[in-house]
Amino acid sequence: MRFHICMETVQPVEPISVVQNPYRKPRRPKRYERFGEVIRYLTLDELQQLFDSMDSYTHKLMFEVIYELGCRVGEFVKMQVRHVSFSRSTVFFPAENTKTKSARTSSLPQGLTNELKSMLRQQGIIGKREDRIIKADAYVFHPGRRWNTPYSENRIRQVFQHYVTKAGLQQVYGKDTRGRRLRMFTVHSLRHSHVIHYVVDRGLPIPIVQKQVGHRSLKTTSVYLSASTEKMAQAYHTARQRVDVEPRAPPYGTAPAAQ
Repeated sequence: MRFHICMETVQPVEPISVVQNPYRKPRRPKRYERFGEVIRYLTLDELQQLFDSMDSYTHKLMFEVIYELGCRVGEFVKMQVRHVSFSRSTVFFPAENTKTKSARTSSLPQGLTNELKSMLRQQGIIGKREDRIIKADAYVFHPGRRWNTPYSENRIRQVFQHYVTKAGLQQVYGKDTRGRRLRMFTVHSLRHSHVIHYVVDRGLPIPIVQKQVGHRSLKTTSVYLSASTEKMAQAYHTARQRVDVEPRAPPYGTAPAAQ
């Protein structure tokens, strides 16, 4: 029995052209997609310079708390005394108070917690002879004697801008589409600074810092691992010092000089 194989010429299929929807908005770049263009943070020296410029004890304590918690300004203004555990030195952020709608507990340095306790004692919110909380619903930071009224987010931003300008740190790097000046540092820069300092400078594990600041995704925290300008400059400075001290290698292809 014989078999006949019939060979047919297959015509190449032309790719289907995808028609772009002219009404579809162009894709926006992801937040923190390009390191350095979105993440604006203070170095450790700049942070100390900022704190040194603050002549109000309450204001200094306020921004030290924001920095050490790594929280958002919207979360900070909603902090009430009942959210603070003075024995554990932690602050609880309820889900309804966070941007991600997820509850979390963040850590404060013990010394800063003691300063908060001392301030609240003077205000009569905590008992003077014992740690009994008298006004649990009081906001930790509030304007004047209105303990049941929180600061507005805009007020916190205004106070920050006053001090960052006073410290000589503020810069204007451009304008937005509405012609408004774009400032180098905002109060949110304290949150960026917290992550940079604890992840890059102090080497804390990323999942720990992610839990502290309330990032929804580990990828968001990992963006901060990109080399900072300071780390780059430090690496080059070290490399250049090494070249100046060590003898230079002969050019490629040149025999070493006889001893």
